Amino acid sequence: MKRALLGLFGLAFGASACGGAAVPQEQLTAAQAAIRAAEVGGAPNDPQAALLVKKCQDGVAEAKKLIEDGNMHRAEMVLMRAQVDAELALALAQEISMKNEAAGARKQVQELKSRQQ
Repeated sequence: MKRALLGLFGLAFGASACGGAAVPQEQLTAAQAAIRAAEVGGAPNDPQAALLVKKCQDGVAEAKKLIEDGNMHRAEMVLMRAQVDAELALALAQEISMKNEAAGARKQVQELKSRQQ
């Protein structure tokens, strides 16, 4: 009976020592998807947004190195930051696009008003 308990204890201890944190695959995928969305959404056309995308790409590369080193918690934090920064880059790019559309609409309104006079 004691051997069985010692065996189970040893097995449980060994499993917990080897287990560690899981690879943050979900965060890695989410960060990469957010970066792609920002790129497609026009971030390369805005200097501030483009800089954020570059920062995100660097963050993903850093996270991959942290994963290789076994530092899963830090990698997860870096990936979360990269995802949020990519989402901000997309928002900035969309803001620029919307401002340009609004300026075009205002110009059309002014042209129509000048034609009516």
